[in-house]
Amino acid sequence: MNERTSPLTLLRSVDWNRFWAEHITSSWLMVVWLVALTAITVNFIVNRLAAAPITTIIVLIIWIVSVAATVFSEVRHKHTPLTWWLRNNLYNSITNILITVLLVLAILGAIFGLYRYAWETASFSRIPITERRADSPERVGDNFCFQVGGIDAAVSRTEIINAQQRCFPIATQSTDVDVALIGQEPVRVCFDSLPNDPRNGETCLESSATNPQFFVVRDQFSGANWGGVAANMTTMMVFRYSRDELWRVYASAYLVILLLIPSQFVYRDSFPNKQMRRVLTLLWFLSPIIIFILLRGVRPPPFATDSFNSVIQGIFRSLFVWEPARLGNNLVNTLLVVGAAAFIIWINRFVYQWLISNHTTLSLGWKILRLLLDLLMAVFAGWAILRLYGMLSPLFRVNLHILGLAIFLGCAGGWWLWNRRFPVAEGEAGWIVAGRTVLRAGTYLSGLIVAYTVITLLGYLLGSLNRTVNGVTRPLLSYIDPSVNWGGFLLTLIISVFAIVVSFPIGLVLALGRRSQIRGIPAWLTYTVALAIMVWGLINSTPDNLAAARNSIERVIAYWPLAVPAFAVLFQRSFNGNVVAAFSTLYIEFIRGIPLIAVLFLTITLFPILLPPGIEILNTWRVLWGFALFSAAYLAENVRGGLQAIPRGQYEAADSLGLGTFDKYRLIILPQAIRIVIPALVGQFIGLFKDTTLVAIVGLLDILGVANAISAQPQWLGVRREAYLFLAVLYFAGSAIMVAYSRRLEKRMGLGER
Repeated sequence: MNERTSPLTLLRSVDWNRFWAEHITSSWLMVVWLVALTAITVNFIVNRLAAAPITTIIVLIIWIVSVAATVFSEVRHKHTPLTWWLRNNLYNSITNILITVLLVLAILGAIFGLYRYAWETASFSRIPITERRADSPERVGDNFCFQVGGIDAAVSRTEIINAQQRCFPIATQSTDVDVALIGQEPVRVCFDSLPNDPRNGETCLESSATNPQFFVVRDQFSGANWGGVAANMTTMMVFRYSRDELWRVYASAYLVILLLIPSQFVYRDSFPNKQMRRVLTLLWFLSPIIIFILLRGVRPPPFATDSFNSVIQGIFRSLFVWEPARLGNNLVNTLLVVGAAAFIIWINRFVYQWLISNHTTLSLGWKILRLLLDLLMAVFAGWAILRLYGMLSPLFRVNLHILGLAIFLGCAGGWWLWNRRFPVAEGEAGWIVAGRTVLRAGTYLSGLIVAYTVITLLGYLLGSLNRTVNGVTRPLLSYIDPSVNWGGFLLTLIISVFAIVVSFPIGLVLALGRRSQIRGIPAWLTYTVALAIMVWGLINSTPDNLAAARNSIERVIAYWPLAVPAFAVLFQRSFNGNVVAAFSTLYIEFIRGIPLIAVLFLTITLFPILLPPGIEILNTWRVLWGFALFSAAYLAENVRGGLQAIPRGQYEAADSLGLGTFDKYRLIILPQAIRIVIPALVGQFIGLFKDTTLVAIVGLLDILGVANAISAQPQWLGVRREAYLFLAVLYFAGSAIMVAYSRRLEKRMGLGER
């Protein structure tokens, strides 16, 4: 088409009948829809012109010009990049043209309305409206100034605290009061900085005859009252956490920041110092423990801490001096336990020899079975040692800490010497395997006792540290009850971080367990045990249950042993006797089948019933573990999806390199699987971060619970929307940070690019 063709000529060349038939009268529904949409758009435009005429006119001009330019370019069949984008995305139909201007005006209206509510007509004074007072009136040029502040009704109703000078132009006075009488006689004077806005800008000061220079202040505004949020900011962040101990919260935040700054450089592939990376990784692993000690503190030690010598003596007497042990001294019971330990050790040796003779490479399932046998052996061996300790302790006059340290040093040294004297080899004698197994089990078990001793020693040392504040000596890390003092945004962060950190390894184990293909329990053994349980139940349980049954349902339930063989058949058919896969699958499906709030109620109400008498766990710990175990089930499914996306060739390549099962998953499979599911994991973590608000239902006050409590304060009644807006911004910021880090991690790992 000729470049110089006039617009009118181009418009005449359009087949308007065809355009009308295709875009307007193609059906009666289209006609009704366009008429209704046009009426709605016109009505909305008229309303916006009345509310914000300048902004609306600018938008309409831009809209009309852009529509005309797009239509003209379409008729000429020659688009600019802008008109081409508009034609394909916004102006490809009459409906989209109308919806575009409707949405733009609605979005701008919402933005300007929020700005006006949250800033232009808002109040930022931390002094409650009912407690604002003023005194010391004086004229300064064309202004009249007051000292405006608040009062503490519990101290005095006439003494102003935190007073600041506030001046009003005399020309803005909206009442007919002689300014010369202000402060001399009881008056009510108002100043209006926005005379065209009847709902905002007016401040009235009223004095009484008893004290003409003391005024009650009334500010008129229709926007947000951010003073309630600002005045309660510390409470929203840490709730009841002791204000004298806030340095712990700051220290925890500084620790995280100090670790984050070098992490931006140390974990880059181009960073040359690998040793620094290992040190930083170790500090990241230790940071949760350090932060936990800072936020919770330690219990006071059971001895005096007024001097260095008293601390050393107290630690020595508490840990390394004889205290009578009450572990029992019955000879028959002790011999039975020792015999059971010896039998478990013999079974372990038999299984080990069978595995060595029949399997050159052990699968993950056999390694797990081997580990379980080692743990069982360690438990029985430890039990036997404790029973012997209970009998012989009066002779040795030592306590558990010294005994554990001695056993650990003896077993660890013996294990090292044993391996040097008898290196691991195929076909070695059974007594060599048994000796190595006993020494290894003794090292593991006594290592737990040594770890407990070290933790106790550190607790005593930290509990012995004191600090002096205003002449008062108090413990440096005094114990703080989490169920009482943890709250606000601090509790939100603790729950989120704990659930994310703890659920990740549990979810990995559950995902691997659900996909495990280890040899299961033989069918004949499963059915034999099931029949034995059924017979035992029919003989011992069913008669009593039938006698106590009150209705037909309870009578049917009394025959529960008959269902045991059915469950056994289902177990064999579904999982081929694989206990690991069965447990992982049932756990994942059960947790995913109930809502999070039900899990939280179970941890609060049902969990204490299952605990032994005398043992109590704080509500905070129950909620933390409830979140972690709930999140682990969903994380396991995400990771399982990543594992299924790994090509079979990766497994075969890892096997061809001679990698064991643990190294294969650690070095080859899991890094690829986690890389694939990074978006899903981050999405789950964001959801978990926002789901922490549910703890308010089970009695813990996170930041949402504290925000609800603000509106119940007498001086801040009605301040509810402001707190919710602040929470929305806070949660959005936290989610945006996680999304930004996720995108950076995806880009760094090349997710979606290769």
